Amino acid sequence: MRLYRSKFEEVVQRLDPETKTLLDVGCRDGRLKNYLPETIQYSGIDLSPGPFVSKVCNIEQGIPYPASAFDTVVALDILEHTDNIWFSFSELVRVSRRQVMVVLPNGYHWKNRLRYLRGKEADKYKLSPEPILDRHRWLVSYTTAYAFATHMAHHSGLAMTMASMMVDERRNPLRELAARVLSPNLMSVNVFFLLEKQHTA
Repeated sequence: MRLYRSKFEEVVQRLDPETKTLLDVGCRDGRLKNYLPETIQYSGIDLSPGPFVSKVCNIEQGIPYPASAFDTVVALDILEHTDNIWFSFSELVRVSRRQVMVVLPNGYHWKNRLRYLRGKEADKYKLSPEPILDRHRWLVSYTTAYAFATHMAHHSGLAMTMASMMVDERRNPLRELAARVLSPNLMSVNVFFLLEKQHTA
């Protein structure tokens, strides 16, 4: 199992050398842009406006770009926020010409388990008295994330060329060692999937 520490650095390492355009879905503060080579034309979409948001939209209503508009489409911790995760995934694929990169969180991570034992939900799962638009809809494990990505890749005609997991954002030899022998459902903070179109335009 490959381990990584920064999803932004992982994106840069996995970029196709021919990438000229990239769409960051759920870009927020545009942090990914700081990691990208200046030669890549960056676009970002999000639910809320911001300095790096090219278009404000909800991907569950469709991504407002034509098919194959971007070489690479990135969705880092986004799909779990959508009700229709299958349509949202298909939209990532539709607007991508070469690559789709997806990160899904592992809600079964040991820290989350301890939090639940103390009777505390993670912020994104709290039942608020008022409606919340930006919340997690899915409690995903490593196993279900991998099964979902594998199925959707096959369904969409993509090749899933890599799956890797984060155990800590900093160098942590003990956790990295544990991740090699214990269940990824216990040790993985989140999972990074690289999917590629087998025939590019």
